[in-house]
Amino acid sequence: MAKRMIRNITLVLLMVFICIMGVQLHEGLLSHFWSPQSSNHLSQHGLHHYDLEARFVEKDNTLQVIQRTTYFNKHSKDFETIYFHLYPNAYGDKENLPFPSDEMEFAYPKGFEPGNIEIKNVKVQGKQVKYDVEGQQKTILKIDLPEVLKSQGEVTLYFEYEVKIPPSASRFGYGETTYNLGNWYPVAAVYDDEGWNLDPYYAIGDPFYSEVSNYKVSLTLPKEYQLATTGDIVNTQKTKGQKKEKTWTVQANGVRDFAWVMSKDFKILRDKAGDTDIHVYYGENQQGKKALEVAKDSIDIFNKSFGIYPYKQFSVVASDFYIGGMEYPNLVYIDKNVFAMDTTLMLEYIIAHETAHQWWYGIVGNNQVKEPWIDEALTEYSTILYFREKYGEEIGMRVFKTMVVDDYTRIKDKLPGKKEIIARSVDEFKDNREYSGLVYSKGAIMFYQLEKEIGKENMLSILQYYMGENQFTNVQGKDIKSITKAVTGKDYQKFFERWLGK
Repeated sequence: MAKRMIRNITLVLLMVFICIMGVQLHEGLLSHFWSPQSSNHLSQHGLHHYDLEARFVEKDNTLQVIQRTTYFNKHSKDFETIYFHLYPNAYGDKENLPFPSDEMEFAYPKGFEPGNIEIKNVKVQGKQVKYDVEGQQKTILKIDLPEVLKSQGEVTLYFEYEVKIPPSASRFGYGETTYNLGNWYPVAAVYDDEGWNLDPYYAIGDPFYSEVSNYKVSLTLPKEYQLATTGDIVNTQKTKGQKKEKTWTVQANGVRDFAWVMSKDFKILRDKAGDTDIHVYYGENQQGKKALEVAKDSIDIFNKSFGIYPYKQFSVVASDFYIGGMEYPNLVYIDKNVFAMDTTLMLEYIIAHETAHQWWYGIVGNNQVKEPWIDEALTEYSTILYFREKYGEEIGMRVFKTMVVDDYTRIKDKLPGKKEIIARSVDEFKDNREYSGLVYSKGAIMFYQLEKEIGKENMLSILQYYMGENQFTNVQGKDIKSITKAVTGKDYQKFFERWLGK
């Protein structure tokens, strides 16, 4: 997610940014395409598979959904119980919403109304089973299995449920022009060395942790709507017996989440970065052409810097989304107000950031609750790398000072006598301002300082090695440290401890 920069950056800072960026744009670098199915790191056996059939009922802003999930137990432990996250329920109670209280007017510009997910039926292998909805926000679905799920075994779960979409300009909700459907379905909780990860939907950061899976999704919508989505749209057809509806079939293999946005007002621009299709969805009087150019340049630059983007399409969507930007596989939300600004410079920064997340979160995943610095610090560093590659070192370093160093300095001055620990869970930060200044900005400075010590060529070798070894998996902070040592031949443990605070 982009730092809450639209609300937090002063007019003076924005004007400085505008002044330093008075340069002409140029074409990006060539890239090449490969399929995730061709990678040795992505075996189709062993992935969870989601088959979703959803129908949008416009008059009451609900989704009627049938979901079949084939869950694979890749662990050495047998399971008697498995868990799913029900993130929409975090929108049901005004006292436990996933927003800071001082942002409520932006999250709900027309006032609060609840959203939720109501589970109506759960079966396992065709049998009715006992289940419970737990947690303070009711965001955990606990399912008792009728038989023990052995290690390396799989089980098919069947769900029927209704999703109520709230009037929220956020990851999950609707506004004046778009419906944003992020984190909208029951998603399997991750089991790792620490056990089941059942964290609530915190108001700080991106409190998600998921595994790469395969998706087949059928979305039945009123025919007036256009769809932007994770994955590839493989078919559209009129819904049988319904003249006013259209059904979209989407296939998404090897992705760690599935999100979509729909609108009656979308204009669409298209281009390619190598063999990757770039789509920009935008509205009237918005900077669609600029967004398309930045998306293309971002994919090109990161292809060269990190390794090839392994999916067929990437979509940038102007959304009713107040926070700035949000990443999902193959799809990013960008605040429609940023699309409409007279200057396109903030639009460029946010799109570059969210595109970098396609590598650091999308391709190489991590626990964004416990170790958010892994993807966010590296993504912010990558955003500056984009500007350096595109505009040259002088301009790139001015952007670095303005958007990163100065941001960190402002929060540092407000933390007298307090350790500036980056390596902590999202729930250990006081607020989003502290989280942003340390995890994003100080974290990006850390990676730049590492680059200064080892050289840019070695830094890019580390990132290419890091992606190549870990694509489609989840990593921990220790993996970055070990790869740094493998590439440089030097132990940088103390360097990371000094910067991260642990």
